[in-house]
Amino acid sequence: MKFKQSKTRTAFVGIATGALILASSQMAMAAGEAKNVILMISDGQGFNTVKATDYFTGTQGVYESFAIKGSMNTSSAGSSGGYTGIPYNPAQMWANFNYQKSGATDSASAATAMYTGVKNYDNQLNMTTSGAQLTTFFEMAASQGKATGAVSTVNFDHATPAAVVANTTNRNDYTTITSQMINSNLDVIMGAGHPLYNNNGQAVAANYSIVGNQANWDAITSGANGRTFIDSLSSFEALADGTMNSNKVFGIAQVRDTIQDSRTGAPTAPLNTNVPNLTTMTQGALNVLDNNTNGFAVMIEGGAVDWANHANGLKRSIDEQIDFNNSVQTVVDYLNAGTNGNDWSNTLLIVTADHETGGLWGPVAGTFNQVVDNGAGNLPGAAYNSGGHTNTLVPFYAKGADADLFLNYLNGVDENMDNMYGIDTAFNSYIDNTNIFQVMNTANSNPVPVPGSVLLLGSGLVGLAGFGRRFRQAA
Repeated sequence: MKFKQSKTRTAFVGIATGALILASSQMAMAAGEAKNVILMISDGQGFNTVKATDYFTGTQGVYESFAIKGSMNTSSAGSSGGYTGIPYNPAQMWANFNYQKSGATDSASAATAMYTGVKNYDNQLNMTTSGAQLTTFFEMAASQGKATGAVSTVNFDHATPAAVVANTTNRNDYTTITSQMINSNLDVIMGAGHPLYNNNGQAVAANYSIVGNQANWDAITSGANGRTFIDSLSSFEALADGTMNSNKVFGIAQVRDTIQDSRTGAPTAPLNTNVPNLTTMTQGALNVLDNNTNGFAVMIEGGAVDWANHANGLKRSIDEQIDFNNSVQTVVDYLNAGTNGNDWSNTLLIVTADHETGGLWGPVAGTFNQVVDNGAGNLPGAAYNSGGHTNTLVPFYAKGADADLFLNYLNGVDENMDNMYGIDTAFNSYIDNTNIFQVMNTANSNPVPVPGSVLLLGSGLVGLAGFGRRFRQAA
């Protein structure tokens, strides 16, 4: 493959403090159309995860048709006492195949960046590099009287769902994280993480480490903070079909780590039959959240795509991505129908990933080559090149109220993306993951002012006005 010569060697442009604050305030005055914000994250998904799933199913995910789309840098501030985070470099990416395997973010820092607009250290949830606690977009929305939620196919206190409200320097401190989630303003918490079941959905002796301790579990099951506790499949289904109604729900499926991915013998073993899929949890969460007439903000995660890619399990990854795609379709159907007055005019839907996992490329390992389509129902030709996270760009897609705000943040360019992945040229332009927060907050129908000090802690990737306009025109 021939590489295109980049017209812009420097993909990231710094900006003076005053200009950054001014640009943010100007957009806030021009936007604010989103009563509801739905952020959907396929954890560990990269461009080739999407392509592999498309080839296997013979169809594209509904989000791939969204008009607003591009790529996203996922770098963190680095590791405390370890490496220093460095934004994605297109020239280095295509000059050295192993470049993608170094300096990758983890889910805790990636979630923090998307939820707060601030870069922090890996392994830490909503803490600045100087140790200060950060407030997330979802907490801001709750302070405005909106309903909020976190939904996942992995344990509910895992990094990505936990970061919706938790603050900690250790993402594995389930005692603290679970307690914080219990005592938060979240109206919906759903996921795996049941201490009384194993990964095959079988009842076992209690092991409370997944929620920290028994006291946390007792608080969850007793309805602490006014939430209705559910764990049976029938209860999740009743919530989804509307036969059960509640304004606050804590739903933990009867399985330990993941809804399906961790079961013995996956992907060929029969599915766990006592748990909901992400579609059911998504519909149930929407039915709870839209009881609030002020609107809602929710994060919905296909969390086990990451687990499958860590294990280099292509079919497992595709299965999890299909579950995620189906849940996005559920949200699209919900908005197309104008359910409870919620439609594209007042709701912003963002679909993205927090980072890529596995270094998935075409069938020739150790080199850049495209995934091969072997026909629907057949595994595509592909090979993993890592068991960990990578720092490659990931896709984002947006539709609905103020989705075009993303065009203001397309400040990076990698002119080889379309050629190397075999994708649309729209993905040659990219944003930073901190821009997810900035767009959500600006689009919010009642945006919360962000202090200049917090903006400075962000990525510094918002370009000068003229630079941003050029990419908007190009898009």
